[in-house]
Amino acid sequence: MPKSRPIAPWPRRLLARNAAAALLVLLLPALPARAADPATPDEAKALAERAAVHFKDVGPDKAIADFNDPNGGFVDRELFVVVYDPANKIQGSFGIPVLRGKDATVLKDVDGKEFGKDIIALAKNGGTGWVEYRMTNPLTKKVALKRSWVIGLGDYVLFVGAFGS
Repeated sequence: MPKSRPIAPWPRRLLARNAAAALLVLLLPALPARAADPATPDEAKALAERAAVHFKDVGPDKAIADFNDPNGGFVDRELFVVVYDPANKIQGSFGIPVLRGKDATVLKDVDGKEFGKDIIALAKNGGTGWVEYRMTNPLTKKVALKRSWVIGLGDYVLFVGAFGS
């Protein structure tokens, strides 16, 4: 009967390295892929609808605080809830906090379209719908079409936008 030889140190390291690589390959598909995927307009609409229900349930003060809180449940990748108050001042704007308190009627996109006024008009006149405008996508740093689902809530306006068609 032949005598078994001990395995040299370098093959053990190779086996351990290959086992670790195999484990990584098996686990990678289980990691959430959504974190890197850009949000879609349909996802923006769903978040806006969920935010509108929350707004109605808890009132504007609590809802706006929740919308501006990164752990409030209303921020998903580049999606966030924007709220205009009855005076058309921006109150909810997690993604661009510097806009809080600013007059929404003066907002223009890169082509000069007064999208703030369009959002207000849609909310006041029809209640819900899409408003499109072009602005710089913070993920790609390129100007792109942004579609926002707008919901009128009495004297308040709520919307969530996503880049893409």
